[in-house]
Amino acid sequence: MTDHPVLTGLPHELSERAALAFNTLRAGTDWEISPQVSVPALSKAALLLLVKDEADIISQNLQHHYQLGFRRFFILDNNSTDGTTDLIIQFRHDYPDARVFCAFDYQIAYYQASKMKALEQFMLLYLEHDETPVDWVFFVDADEFITCCTQNTEQAVEKFNAILEDPGISMLVFNWAQAALVSPAQKPVPFGPTLGETHLTVWPKMKVNVTKIAYRLRQGLSPVTGNHFVERFDQPASAIRIMTEAEFCMLHFPMRSKEQIRKKIENGMTALKASTLPDYVGEHWRTYYSWYKQGGDNVLLGLLRDHIRSCIRP
Repeated sequence: MTDHPVLTGLPHELSERAALAFNTLRAGTDWEISPQVSVPALSKAALLLLVKDEADIISQNLQHHYQLGFRRFFILDNNSTDGTTDLIIQFRHDYPDARVFCAFDYQIAYYQASKMKALEQFMLLYLEHDETPVDWVFFVDADEFITCCTQNTEQAVEKFNAILEDPGISMLVFNWAQAALVSPAQKPVPFGPTLGETHLTVWPKMKVNVTKIAYRLRQGLSPVTGNHFVERFDQPASAIRIMTEAEFCMLHFPMRSKEQIRKKIENGMTALKASTLPDYVGEHWRTYYSWYKQGGDNVLLGLLRDHIRSCIRP
């Protein structure tokens, strides 16, 4: 029995704090995408990814998180056909001190939470005798970049590092900062060789509060579908840290080109149809699929334009 409520979602007051911190940072003079920082304590963390057909962004994602300080990567590749797997192998070759485990996920059905739990359990057993113990697990998708968003990088890194080293903290909550690939002339562009070489814009204020989590291992925590929260959190809210307050956001690039959006919609619907999940899971992708079947490429271009506008306009 605990003397505090079990959390099944981020409390409203913490969501408000996250939005306030982001909006204040984004509107201030210190806002800056700073991808060159490194957080030493991330050497005791593992990054878990489930990927499918992400060839336009997977190399940049892995390199970015390597720069941030991750050295252990556990990846499930869900039947990619666009060269994603080859790029993961190339990353492992180019960064020999990165410990990269990649497995082929033959199960097409969309069971992300179960697969992430299985990958985490495997990771713990696999690294049982590793010389550097794993204390934290982070979950990201290929289109999500944990990013320092201030020019005060030294202070931000110190905050992040202290949070990871504090035994009283069990969970980190990152908030999506929706980002679009767009030139200064507001035209769509591809992702650059690195995040720092990419033309992008980030929404001017938090319009929807979507979270992604990382947590300290061996505390009975497990992710829900989408890795947006944990199944239950029966520790005090004081054991949670809102990472926008440490000036780190989760830059999110969900729509990057017409072809990428088509693949995402088609792959997503194939995975959802193969599952036994209720219709409300992946509802927005089901809606996009319906629109696409009716309107074709015009729908894809419309989705891309709407995403870019949402990241530019207040």
